[in-house]
Amino acid sequence: MKRMYLFLAAAAMLLTTACSNDDAANGVALDSQTTAANLAVGFDTYTANATRSGQTGVMNTTQLQTTGFGVFAYQSEDVWTATNKPDFMYNQHVTYTTPSWIYSPLKYWPNETGSNNIDDNGARSGKLERLTFFAYAPYVEATVADGKVTSTAITDVDNEATPNPLTNVGITALSANDAAGAAKVTYQIAYTPSKSVDLLWGVAPAGGLDYQSVNPANNANAHITRLEGTPLIDLMKPDKDQKIKFLFKHALARLGMTVVAAVDQIAPGGSLDKTETKIFVNSVTITDASSPKTIATTGDLILKNNSAGVANWEASAGDLKLVINSSRELNSALIGTKSDFANAEKPGVTTSETPVIAGGNYFMLIPTPGQAANLDVTIDYTVITKDTNVDGEYAITNNVITKQITLNSTETGHTGFTNNKSYNLKLILGLTSVKLAAEVADWQLEGDTDVNLPRNNE
Repeated sequence: MKRMYLFLAAAAMLLTTACSNDDAANGVALDSQTTAANLAVGFDTYTANATRSGQTGVMNTTQLQTTGFGVFAYQSEDVWTATNKPDFMYNQHVTYTTPSWIYSPLKYWPNETGSNNIDDNGARSGKLERLTFFAYAPYVEATVADGKVTSTAITDVDNEATPNPLTNVGITALSANDAAGAAKVTYQIAYTPSKSVDLLWGVAPAGGLDYQSVNPANNANAHITRLEGTPLIDLMKPDKDQKIKFLFKHALARLGMTVVAAVDQIAPGGSLDKTETKIFVNSVTITDASSPKTIATTGDLILKNNSAGVANWEASAGDLKLVINSSRELNSALIGTKSDFANAEKPGVTTSETPVIAGGNYFMLIPTPGQAANLDVTIDYTVITKDTNVDGEYAITNNVITKQITLNSTETGHTGFTNNKSYNLKLILGLTSVKLAAEVADWQLEGDTDVNLPRNNE
C-alpha cells in the first residue's frame, strides 16, 4: 500500500468578474457608445484553492485580489512564433477593485479581423490581427529594459544556502520588454518555509476557452477554442464583451512534513505513556539524493507551457539542503529537553500526527516533470524516559536516522515530481519497548513511501 501522502492541488475554481462599462467609477474609462467597434480587453480569473503568494504564504483568491497579476500580450498578423515580442502589453499590472479586475492604460482589441469580416456598415479588413496573452502571479514591479525586479526584495537570512544570506527569493527577474518569445519569470526557492513564495501562471480555464469571434460563421477563424490548461495564444476579437479568462495554476510543488510515533506496532499510534516517556525532535534535514542531482534551486518559468497544466521550466540542478530546527521554524511543540518533561505545551512527538514546520508553512520547490525526486530525509530526535534509578533521573537516547524516499506522481500527463501538487512527508518514529522474556528486535527502516524513522517490527 502506498503511504506517501500525496495531496493533489485543489481543482475547484472560483470565478470573479472582470472589466465592464461601469469600470469608469474604478478609474478605467470604457466608451459605452462604441463597444461594438472598440471592444476593450478585459480579464477574468479562476484560481485554484490553496495557493501561495507575494508575497509569502499560500495564495487564495483573496490574496490574488490583493497582489494582482502581471500580463504579457503580443500582437501579430501571423500565428504565434518564438520571434514575437510583448508589444501589446508588458508586465501589465491587473488589480482588483470590487467587483472588477481593472488595469490602465486600457487596451482595445484590434479591429482588423480578416477579409470576411463585415460590420453593420459594410466595412472590411484585409488583415487578421491576433493577440496572445501570458500571465503570472503574484505581480512584481520590474524595469522594462532588463526585467530586473524593483519590488521590495524578500530576504532569506537564516538559511543553509550558499551564499548565505539569500538577498532575494521568489520572483527575482522577468524577461525584458524587447525579448523575443514567450515571457519568462526567474525564480529562486527559499530555504526558510515562511519565506516561500508561490508562483502561478495563467492558462485556459476549466472547460477551456470557447467563444465566437466577430468573423462571420463561414470564416474558419470565427470560432475560438483553447483547451483547459493550454496557453491563450492567437486569439481574435470576440463578437461581444467576453473576457480573457485565466486559470492560475501552481508552477511549483509544495512540500510539507508531519511526524507521528508508532509505539509497539507497525502503524502510527499505540500507547505512549507521556508521564514516563517523551520524544523531542532536534532537527529534520532534506537533501537531493539523486546522482547527478535533479532538483533545481533556481530556474526560469516559461509562461507558454507545452503540455496542458504542466509548468514549462528551464532549470539546472542546485545544491538543495533544507533544514528545520529550533532556530529555523521547527514546531515549538516538538522541541524540548528533560527540563520540559512536565511542560504540557511541549508534548513532543505523540501518536497523533503533528506538523513539523511551524505556522502552517511549506517548502516550495521547482518540480522535475517526468522525473521522480529522490530525497534523503534525516531526523535527529531524542527519547527521554523518566527513571529515578539512573543518574540524573532520566534515561536519554539520541537517534539520528536517514532514509531515502521518492516523490512521484503516476497521473497521466503529470508524471514525476510535479507542479500544482502538494506532497507530505509523514515521519513515523517507531518505538519498540523492551519486554521481559522476549527478544528485543532491531529497529528497521522499511516501507517505500512512508518515512518510517525507524519502523517497528511486526
